[in-house]
Amino acid sequence: MAGRFASTATLALTTWSLVGCYAYVPVATSRPAAAAGEVRVVLNDAGSEFVRQTLGGGVREIEGVIIRTTSDTIVLTVEQTTTSSRERFVSKGDTVAVPVKLAERIAVKEYSRKRTVMVVISIATAIILAVAGVQNGASTSGTSQPGTVQP
Repeated sequence: MAGRFASTATLALTTWSLVGCYAYVPVATSRPAAAAGEVRVVLNDAGSEFVRQTLGGGVREIEGVIIRTTSDTIVLTVEQTTTSSRERFVSKGDTVAVPVKLAERIAVKEYSRKRTVMVVISIATAIILAVAGVQNGASTSGTSQPGTVQP
């Protein structure tokens, strides 16, 4: 039983270490051309109104992949939107061009080594404690004496 638990825990640790963690890193809205890859655009009120016809009402954040940028516009394929009431919707491949002046914040998704290391350390610690607990439980099982039975 302990061997099966350890192999499952090792597989989980390996999977997490390969997946890694990502973080959205802000970029200057005045220089969106520097952005590339996956991006999160937080819209101001005018931006929410601007994308109403394409993405629906109340959209506050757009996550997607940048197709191209100019000095004043970001064109992206939308993967997910978040409304002002924090509801998330997965997109079906919509493309939207967002004028930079309508973006409150722009952030690029980047690999976070620090977050990944912290997750791996946390999982490794949990696995070590769990395995130690299983082994400790296995070594003490069967050694306790049955209590006296009261009539």
